[in-house]
Amino acid sequence: MSPAPPTSRVAAVLRSLGSLLPEVRRRRVSTSGRPLRADFNRQYPTIGLAPAQLRAILQGADAGQPRAQFELFAEMLQKWPRLAAVERTRRLALTGLDWDMAPDEDATPVRNRSQATAAADYCRTVLRQLTNLPAVLDHLATATGYGLALAELVWERGRLMDIVPVPATRLLSDHAAPWRLRVLTDEHPLDGVALDRHPSKWIVHQPQQMPGRRFDNGLLRVSALLFLAQNLSFKDWLIYSQIAGMPVRIAQFDQGTSEAEQQRLLQMLQALNSDAVAVVNKGVELKFVEAARGADRPYAPLQEYCNTEVTILWLGQHLTTDLRAIGSRATAEVHDRVREDLLAADLADEAATLRRDLLAPLVRARFGDGTPVPHFRRALVQTIDTRQLCETLATAVERLGLPVPQRWAYQALGIPAPQVGEATIPGREP
Repeated sequence: MSPAPPTSRVAAVLRSLGSLLPEVRRRRVSTSGRPLRADFNRQYPTIGLAPAQLRAILQGADAGQPRAQFELFAEMLQKWPRLAAVERTRRLALTGLDWDMAPDEDATPVRNRSQATAAADYCRTVLRQLTNLPAVLDHLATATGYGLALAELVWERGRLMDIVPVPATRLLSDHAAPWRLRVLTDEHPLDGVALDRHPSKWIVHQPQQMPGRRFDNGLLRVSALLFLAQNLSFKDWLIYSQIAGMPVRIAQFDQGTSEAEQQRLLQMLQALNSDAVAVVNKGVELKFVEAARGADRPYAPLQEYCNTEVTILWLGQHLTTDLRAIGSRATAEVHDRVREDLLAADLADEAATLRRDLLAPLVRARFGDGTPVPHFRRALVQTIDTRQLCETLATAVERLGLPVPQRWAYQALGIPAPQVGEATIPGREP
């Protein structure tokens, strides 16, 4: 491992890290880890949500004020079980995989390869020591839905001490420069601080970023219209369920009945819903008009449509989540491989962000410029047909004579390699 850089070089590197504190030797503290009063002032935008309100919320985000949009997204996940399920499935498919650090294989010249290995070992050690790293990676994975996720790097004398997730509701864009992201802090609770002024202090994860606006890329934004239809129809369905099948109660009274008597009759009709008994004057005639029987559920088709469409949007298919869907096993397996393609894209987006915003500052702070930056890798376990894999291995080894690494074969078949002295089932003699 290369020796530590001289003091002047350390100071230059620390200044490049964008510390928000004036003294180099002063402890680096989180500028966004402390709670803000605004974090507790929620507006609950889904209450009374209508198409006009939804359009206003999305337009506000396009104008650089996305707080209402992010609060809407959080409530969407709380109020729509299918949306919460597919979002969690997509996110856990990524964060549930083991991770490791791989040296930069493209390091040139050859002498730099030892530096690449040392940098990978150093980054792996530092990240393993961060106890909240799983929570940080889970927070960054929410960018698939929100379109953007932010975390702050906390430095102390050139060493990474902590990573703090930043709530999405603290993000906004600069009025003068809409492409510039800002984050609200306790020192700047109104206009925030610009992220590009401290580029090595923030992890900005924005997968599949589209040119233009900052806050219109996430899947939750695409899901907003489906949520609106699902939410409105679900409310109507609940009201319908309260009165479906109940007879219409009608009380006829003679002309000249007082207003007080009419109000009493109305209260009596309302009480019939639960009491089923009433005392009325002989001059009052009661009628019960039976509701139509066997009527189809008018709101179920729309609910099923929204659930199916949001599942396809997030997972690329719906046969693996909808047990009522009609399809063959082969079709379901193809749909599951489509979901693996989405996972591969999520892995690539996460690895690119972490290499740029986390590993590169780590390497610069420890080794200086010019050292190859390692890659963040997760172990992608793909769905395979074990029987077909065995036939492929037999053909490759026995007929074609290709050498196959035993370690890869054990991993592909899902069989652990035997340890020294461990009892094993004897295989076929070669």
